[in-house]
Amino acid sequence: MGTEIIQTQPLSKSLGSHELKKHRALIAVELEVLAKKFDRFGWDRDRGSVIHDRLLSDWMGALQDCSLEEVQSACSRAVLDNPNRMPNEGHILNLVNRIRLGGGEILSPERQRLRKIIAANGGG
Repeated sequence: MGTEIIQTQPLSKSLGSHELKKHRALIAVELEVLAKKFDRFGWDRDRGSVIHDRLLSDWMGALQDCSLEEVQSACSRAVLDNPNRMPNEGHILNLVNRIRLGGGEILSPERQRLRKIIAANGGG
């Protein structure tokens, strides 16, 4: 049984301009949440700077074709898997793609290893 990939139109193509702008803003909120978790003071200090704006723009551009739920799920997984490291949009996009290919579940390398051990020993 192979993995079935369902092709859908990217959100950037299927949403109207107003809806896409709103979606991108919601995606940017996820970066704001992560930034607060990892850098409670520096993120606010840089607010309104060219660098801050660029970070938001890059984040929104890379993730605009992902649903908000996918981004939130990937952000949660990134924090749980590596709580000492702030993920960037590439990390999150990679996790979203793993969700899409794996049927919705993201397993950390440690959980993957444990599943293999359990399966090799006749477990579920």
